Amino acid sequence: MFSITLHIKDLLLLESIRNSLGVGNISKSGKKALIYAVDSIKDIPVIINHFDKYPLVTQKLSDYLIFKKCFKLIKQDKHLTERGLLEIIGLKSNLNLGLSAKLKEAFPSVIEVNRVEYKFYGIPDPFWVSGFISGEGSFQIVLRNFNNGVFARFSIHLHVRDLEVLKGLSTYFKSNSTEKKIYILEKKCSFANIKIF
Repeated sequence: MFSITLHIKDLLLLESIRNSLGVGNISKSGKKALIYAVDSIKDIPVIINHFDKYPLVTQKLSDYLIFKKCFKLIKQDKHLTERGLLEIIGLKSNLNLGLSAKLKEAFPSVIEVNRVEYKFYGIPDPFWVSGFISGEGSFQIVLRNFNNGVFARFSIHLHVRDLEVLKGLSTYFKSNSTEKKIYILEKKCSFANIKIF
């Protein structure tokens, strides 16, 4: 399944994506979210063709390549054999959140497959930045009680494995403006931020 989850206020965007691709459904996910999903075996090739034509730029590319390989195995009916099913589960171990505790318990001998190596080659163009920020960016007005300070902040919160993307965005914004202070903050957990003040 391919899916995009957004706030309910972004219904028109999800409808635009669905209408542009011509496949998938939109449904409610909790109280304030919507999910656009494509899970039909006949419709998944539309998603694959799209991302083959317009490649992903972040670590999400590795997830996509794993997804594409699993779909190919399913199309070849390999998931109907024990060996094929174990291969798919091994691939899934490195896809998004990995294997759930139930899957690990059900398939204790599954061999995890290494992620496809990913290299960040830079920001493709300003349109990519706008699209990326639409999904990952956050605009905030921050109030500080201790000095009555008020400031505007733009930030992006990504997994630490996409640190090179954050550095690329930092370079991109620095080269397009001399007025902003840009910081990349690495945290002890598995996430990194870029903040522009």
